[in-house]
Amino acid sequence: MEDVLKDERADCYSVMKTLPVSNYLSIVEKVYKDRQGGIEGQRDTLKTSTAIRIRKRMIEDLKKGAVLPPVVLGMLIPDDEFESFDPASFDPLLDKISEDNISIIDGMQRTTALFDLKDDAELTARKMRVEYWIARNTNSLIYRMLILNTGQVPWNLRRQIEVVFRTMIKEIRTEVSDMELLRVDDKKRREHPGQFQASNIIELFLVFGSRKEKVDVKERLADELTKLDFIEATSDREFTQMFYEFLGLLAGFDKAFGTYVSEDEEKGAERRFHDGKDLFASQPARVGFAAAIAIHLFGRPGIHHSEKEQQEKWKAIKESAETLLDGLGEMKGKAIGEFLDFTTLNEVISQRSGKVGDFERRFFLDAFKVLVEDHFTLDNMMPCWRAY
Repeated sequence: MEDVLKDERADCYSVMKTLPVSNYLSIVEKVYKDRQGGIEGQRDTLKTSTAIRIRKRMIEDLKKGAVLPPVVLGMLIPDDEFESFDPASFDPLLDKISEDNISIIDGMQRTTALFDLKDDAELTARKMRVEYWIARNTNSLIYRMLILNTGQVPWNLRRQIEVVFRTMIKEIRTEVSDMELLRVDDKKRREHPGQFQASNIIELFLVFGSRKEKVDVKERLADELTKLDFIEATSDREFTQMFYEFLGLLAGFDKAFGTYVSEDEEKGAERRFHDGKDLFASQPARVGFAAAIAIHLFGRPGIHHSEKEQQEKWKAIKESAETLLDGLGEMKGKAIGEFLDFTTLNEVISQRSGKVGDFERRFFLDAFKVLVEDHFTLDNMMPCWRAY
C-alpha cells in the first residue's frame, strides 16, 4: 500500500508505504552500519539508563503487536528521474537506488530497536510504515529533516547534517572540480591547496546556513534561534547550489594563493602564515570567509533577503570574486605574496585576546567582510587584516 503527495515548498515527494519489518531492515542495513553518514551519524544511539529502559519498553510493546510511528527515509534521485517520477514505478526505483543515496532522517532509535529483534522471524514478518522523501538535491532533504526534528531535545545539528552529508559529498565532487574532500577513512592530510577535510566542510555548511562565525558543532545545539536561521536559509531551493559555488570560490582562491611560496625559511608561532596555502589551511579563516559571504548574501541573523535579492547579490559576488581570481592568475608568486601581506596578518593576529578560536573566527569574519563589501577590488589584503 502506498500514498503519494508532492511537497511543492520543499520540491520533493512524500511516499508512504507499508512493508514487512524484514524488508525495511534489508533496505537500511548498510546505511545503519555505515558510520560515515547513516543513522549512527544522525544521532548517537542513546546509552542513558532512561533511553535503555525506553528501548526495552519499545521492544516489549513490539512483541505485543504495537505499531510504531513511521520511520522517515530520504532518497536522492537524478533530475531526469525526479521530473518523470511516477508512483507506479516506485518499487523498481527503490530496487535500483544506491545505498549511498538513502539516509535515515527520522527514526534512529526505532530502527535500533528493530535491529535488536532482527532474528525474531515472527516480529520481522509484521508490517510497519515507512515514509520516503524523494528529492533531486540534498537541500530538500536537509530542510525536511530540520523541520522533522525541530523541538526535539537534545538536538545535535552537526549530527543531523552528517546524515545527508554523505550524499552531499558526491554532489560536491561533481559540482566543485577544484576541491578534493578528505574523509577520516582516507587517512590523508592536506598537502596541497584545494584539499579539505570533509568534517570541516560540514562546519562551513552550518556557518553558511546560520550566518554565524561561531557554531557549536561539538556540543548539542540548544539555540532555537540558530535552528530557525538555518531552517530559513535552507528553505530556499538554491541554497545548496550557492554553497557549492561558494566552495568553488574558496578552492579557487586557495589554489591561487597557494602559488606563493615564501623565500623566508624562518617559521614559528610569530609567523603562523608563511606560504600562500597557509591562509585557507586555517579553519577560522575559512569560517570567516563563509560567514562574511553568507551575511552579505542572506542578511544578518533575524533578517532575510528575498530570493530575488539573494540572486542579485550572489551574481555580483561571483562576478567580482572571479575578476579578482583572474587578476591573481596573472600574477607571479611574489606578487601574490605582496597582495596577501602576511607580514601585517601575522603581526595583528599575534595580538589576540580571549579564547584563541573565538578571536580568530571573529578576526577573519571582520577581515573578509571588508573584501566582500569592497567588491574584491582591494590592491592588497592590508585593509582586511586591520579591520578587527
